[in-house]
Amino acid sequence: MLEFTIGGAGGLIPSGEPGGTGTRLRVMTTEEFRQDDSYPHQKQMFHSLGSIRYSKAEAYARCVQGVLRIPPKGEEDAAHLALGFYLEPDRLTFIESAGSLKALPGRLRDRLGESVSPDRLLLLFLEMTSEDDVLYLQHIEERMDRLEQAVLDDGPVQVFEALSRCRKRLSELNAHYEQMSALGELMTSEAEGGAGLVRAAGPWQNFISRMGRLQRYVALLREYAAQLQDVYQTRQDARQNRIMSILTVVTTLFLPLTLITGWYGMNFAYMPELRWRYGYPAVICLAVAVAVAEIIYFKKKKML
Repeated sequence: MLEFTIGGAGGLIPSGEPGGTGTRLRVMTTEEFRQDDSYPHQKQMFHSLGSIRYSKAEAYARCVQGVLRIPPKGEEDAAHLALGFYLEPDRLTFIESAGSLKALPGRLRDRLGESVSPDRLLLLFLEMTSEDDVLYLQHIEERMDRLEQAVLDDGPVQVFEALSRCRKRLSELNAHYEQMSALGELMTSEAEGGAGLVRAAGPWQNFISRMGRLQRYVALLREYAAQLQDVYQTRQDARQNRIMSILTVVTTLFLPLTLITGWYGMNFAYMPELRWRYGYPAVICLAVAVAVAEIIYFKKKKML
């Protein structure tokens, strides 16, 4: 378990060292949290930690507890950051067993002021997890621009799969921002209720506004991705229609020739053309004439 306190001049001081008099920060595993009975409502927290599928929070008289599921901002197969948090008037506890928060104290160290309440510390952590989201969304938009060009150039079938992956990632981000906004609204209501767990509503309102802007950006990208899929499907349908049109024309061209072949392949005994000297060249000329006439007709009808 990692435990720190906020020093009088700002910064994190390891527990037990002099100078730490402010908010306490703990980073512990699920098993360590299970063995510490100083936390009320542990049963509810254990239930939430058992399967973290989305971000949520619940407010109680003495604490606010919840779980966070933060989508990765990089490789598509990267794991989500899943953890629990436990907010008290003088302490913030993060609970996770994967070791993803080992670098958290170092990242927080240079961002802390002299007086940081536990809720502001939680807010700072949430802001850190989304500080590069605009750049990440711009990266997705640039990727979709390249996919659009591939669609217009009749690119490979993998374009559709890439668009589907983009839509899936955007759906995850949209749900995440919506859940973060709900968390911010809960913290804002706690501040307005005066329970002492959240000291100021203003920073959380700013956080809600930021999540709303990111969610609107994601909504535009989702609409863009849906339009690209429609364009791709339309072009694929048009391409198949052209192929079917060509096959239809070819079938129609050879249909009269097939009729002639079947007709003169019957070998009736009294078919006069069979004993005619010029019967074979005449059939060839007839077939060519029929094919040329059909081609001229199809070209006039703009079917070729």
